[in-house]
Amino acid sequence: MRIAIYNVTASLHYGGLETYAWQVGEALVERGHRVEIIAGEGGSARSDRIPMVTFPFRPRSRFPDLGTRFRKLMERLSFARHAWRHLVRAGYDAIIINKPYDFPATWWAKRRGLRARIIYRSGGTEFYAGDRLFAASVDRWVSSSAYNARQVAGRYGRPVVVIHNGVDVDRFRPTAREPILRSEWGVPHDAPLLMSVGRLVGWKGLQVIVDALRTLGSVHFAYVGEGPMGAELQARARGLGVSDRVHGLGGRPHRELPRVLSQADVFVQPSVGEEAFGITVVEAMACGLPVLASRNGGMVEIVEDGRSGLLLPPGDTAAWSAAIRELAGDEARRRVMAEAGRRRAVGHFTWAANAERVEQLILRGGGSAEPGLSDLVKTPGPES
Repeated sequence: MRIAIYNVTASLHYGGLETYAWQVGEALVERGHRVEIIAGEGGSARSDRIPMVTFPFRPRSRFPDLGTRFRKLMERLSFARHAWRHLVRAGYDAIIINKPYDFPATWWAKRRGLRARIIYRSGGTEFYAGDRLFAASVDRWVSSSAYNARQVAGRYGRPVVVIHNGVDVDRFRPTAREPILRSEWGVPHDAPLLMSVGRLVGWKGLQVIVDALRTLGSVHFAYVGEGPMGAELQARARGLGVSDRVHGLGGRPHRELPRVLSQADVFVQPSVGEEAFGITVVEAMACGLPVLASRNGGMVEIVEDGRSGLLLPPGDTAAWSAAIRELAGDEARRRVMAEAGRRRAVGHFTWAANAERVEQLILRGGGSAEPGLSDLVKTPGPES
């Protein structure tokens, strides 16, 4: 089959959505399919096996600030204005989209002759007024967690198949510590090191970890990523007198993450907003790290509380401080959790399994729980 993954930010950011695009793309190539990434101009391809087709767009920051979702919708519409003709003419068998903001593009393209199956793979709840008007363009509904699937089914009144995201467990695996790397970051070789990876935005809750450091003596915290919260986190650390133990590592290419993650002792995902899944959590588990994560959204489907990590109340600094102190001082428990996390990642979350299920969904349809597919979630349709 010829499959397109349509996402304006696929080549521009390093986040879960972008990781999904390239990783499931490579896994589908492994299964013999022709895959293309359709993305916004200005970025670069992240795989030499996947061609990238780019189109101009107007960045969200250049639209009036009438809310984040308004800006994101306008950004996507500006992209669709240039991309829809390609969708119609390219002859794809299936097109994978990831945001409701792209419904108008596929709706319009179908009205102009697009015959490809549209797969909406959800990882969040960025609904907006009018999105249901365009939902008829979607042929197959997928979500990365049962939690999110219930939200999507409730919004659109469609059956949603759960296909968990994955990780390349051959690339993401435990590797040896590199004291020189820690030294470059300003982290002592024997200091307990917490790490997070992802976009630096408020709902990720990294401020909770910075606040917790006040009572955690020698514990250091390093975060990988870029975003509007970066400067605020550093200012917060200075105000609390812990800036020497908070290390912003900037954005890193995805291929470098296994090496970076392996320098840490504990991975933290302190989200105060809903996480539909959490690819970086699974990647950390595959690298042999115990995980501390907020007890919300899809996190409860990834982390086995008490086995591969601990699930904690979102935003509760005291609870996070206590859990960090407990794990930082118990190397044996960290090792047991790390081993359990690696086993869980290998056994339950791989891109190969994800791609196989996506392939089955395209070929067989999504109206019933077919063999090889995850659970089908149905809820009453949305209220009129």
